[in-house]
Amino acid sequence: TPSAPFFHRGTGKEAINVADFMIRFLICNVSVSGIIGIFLAARRIFKNSLSSRMLYNLWFPLLMLLMVPFMPIRLIGFLQMFPWFGYSGSSPASGTATAVGEAFGTSPAGNAGWMNDFALSANSDSPSIAGYILLGIWLAGILAMTILVIKSSLRLRSLKKSALPLQNKEVRRLYDRCLEEMGIHRKIPVCSTAFLKSPIIVGLLKPCIYLPIHLISDYTLSRSARSERACITGYPNGCNESDMRYMLLHELQHYKHKDAIASYLMNFFGVLYWFNPLVWYALKEMRSDREVACDTSVLKLLSENDYEDYGDTLINFAEKISLSPFPFAAGISGSMKQMQQRIAN
Repeated sequence: TPSAPFFHRGTGKEAINVADFMIRFLICNVSVSGIIGIFLAARRIFKNSLSSRMLYNLWFPLLMLLMVPFMPIRLIGFLQMFPWFGYSGSSPASGTATAVGEAFGTSPAGNAGWMNDFALSANSDSPSIAGYILLGIWLAGILAMTILVIKSSLRLRSLKKSALPLQNKEVRRLYDRCLEEMGIHRKIPVCSTAFLKSPIIVGLLKPCIYLPIHLISDYTLSRSARSERACITGYPNGCNESDMRYMLLHELQHYKHKDAIASYLMNFFGVLYWFNPLVWYALKEMRSDREVACDTSVLKLLSENDYEDYGDTLINFAEKISLSPFPFAAGISGSMKQMQQRIAN
């Protein structure tokens, strides 16, 4: 079938060859890595010309590009987009080279020279064995990553079972004001838990915000007791109303912009491309841009006089705010380097 990328044409083979798939997948990874490198360079150049939300949204076409190796269609002209995929006039020397050429929509007489060399080096009777070995390594990595995701998901499930609906009336009133301020009419549940260091929002269809108990406790302390506790906990100013408001607004921004969908996509591609460091770096930068975009959206709700207060909140709680251990959660947390970038923003 001409439109089936994994089938040989004119070789009499009617079954999908895993060796051809792995070669195609590796070649696509080279091109995808090149595109990521170009994108990162362009992002650095135009960083000051685009809004933080636009910078974040530009990652989504790149995510769709990661689906290219798995699409059941011929990628016509895909390689011609890049100058390093130079084409020679030699014909493919093997069925493997033909399959690779067909996978990218190239004619047999116009395959890339380096692609032919790669296919030839992996051809003869041993390439199928090599293909199966590569496939086994890739699937083993996917299995290991999937186990880690499942373990994190089970921890998240335990968190949900142990969490209690928010009982603090002051925090709930503040939360209702935040919902009204952002124009959100849906009543998103808020729970408290002792198993978190920073607030997170979890859930695609049924989102829920989880607040650490220590933040709620600090919020309810009297002003004098709060100052005394600050010496013990390390919080310079405790958790006041502004701090809690900023954190709630940040979590609600994640809900408003449907960041849960992005979390699922990033984790999905992180599992598939576990071996590609550039993809992992791109996903890390995307998460950082997501938090900066949420910070900026919160700042738009505040007056300029409150900008420094929002930065102070990140500084005051930087020691307690840590990376979320849950893969599908979004929150105000981040690495120390990301926190520095966000404070500077």
